[in-house]
Amino acid sequence: MFPNLQSKHKLAFASFTASFVLFLSYLLLDDFLFGEEIRKELRAFVWIRLGVGLLFSVILGILTYFLLNLSFKSLKSISQLLQNWSQDVYEDSGEAERTDELGELARHFRIALYQKKTKEETVSQESLNKKERELSDKIQKFFHKIRLHKIKNLDITVFPRTSDSGEADYANIIPTADGCFGVLAGFPNHGAIESSLKARIEGMISLAQETTGLRGEDLLYKIDRALRSTPISYLNLTLFYLETRNGEAGILQFQKLPAIVHKSGKTNILPISKQVFYDFRSNTREVKKIQVRPGEYLIFLSDRLTELTSSAGVAPLLIQLQNWSAGRDYKNSRELTLDFGRFLEMESGKKGLSKAAILTVGRVRD
Repeated sequence: MFPNLQSKHKLAFASFTASFVLFLSYLLLDDFLFGEEIRKELRAFVWIRLGVGLLFSVILGILTYFLLNLSFKSLKSISQLLQNWSQDVYEDSGEAERTDELGELARHFRIALYQKKTKEETVSQESLNKKERELSDKIQKFFHKIRLHKIKNLDITVFPRTSDSGEADYANIIPTADGCFGVLAGFPNHGAIESSLKARIEGMISLAQETTGLRGEDLLYKIDRALRSTPISYLNLTLFYLETRNGEAGILQFQKLPAIVHKSGKTNILPISKQVFYDFRSNTREVKKIQVRPGEYLIFLSDRLTELTSSAGVAPLLIQLQNWSAGRDYKNSRELTLDFGRFLEMESGKKGLSKAAILTVGRVRD
């Protein structure tokens, strides 16, 4: 009859109609229920009785509408929640929750929907992170295969030579016209972007390796200029060169852990870099120059080591390394690197050691 009316309006109208029809039915049947004298008296008040019946029916219809309206608010909230559930969206209606049974049911639906969405988002984020880690590891495994060339009068070791973990730093040493050039690069975080940037650095080093006749110092400046051409944020970087003839070494370092020099059972810590991350916007470069004598080993450690060990900072780790290597006279750079690796394995285990990078170069003789 009224297709556009809502259910609460129809029910209220039905309540009013039923009440009024029952009252009219009672008026029609009162002749059979009462005597002649009483019927005459009641007929005198028939319009008053009709008015009272109509008023009562209206009040009953209004009360029914009011009660249904309260219930329908909670039902509407439940309907909206079910719709959100089916469409995988969550939008808070902003309506105040009722304290009746339907309101409690709506509240439970809302909590369940929120927990479902939170769980789905967590699972989705975990799945995305897993895929990114897998992609990062594939990129790292593809490019991080170091081939060390023999360089006259130099003893070189790079750990690890290969890596399938995107968390590991990139480390490499290549020959130059007067000695060698080395790089150690990594990021505090790991992902496909970070691995791609390390692959870019590896590409620069590979191209530089094919270049002949360049001195180490000139190559350091060229690599520095090439890196500054592309902004790479949060990069821990060390570039260095070492001349075999006079032992001059130049170090450009942007990381927490400083370079280390080991000789005759004593480990010396070089000054710590003022900047932790590579500042590609700066035009100035501070290349620290030192002398590496025959029998001395120049060591560069990845900043990832500070995350793997139980040390509470850089200084405690360096002290532990000094104590560990004190009095030990290593025969070659490989023995030194493996011994440092044993120390790190004790601190973090083999799985943690795979994230680290150690680069060692020593002068054999003049």
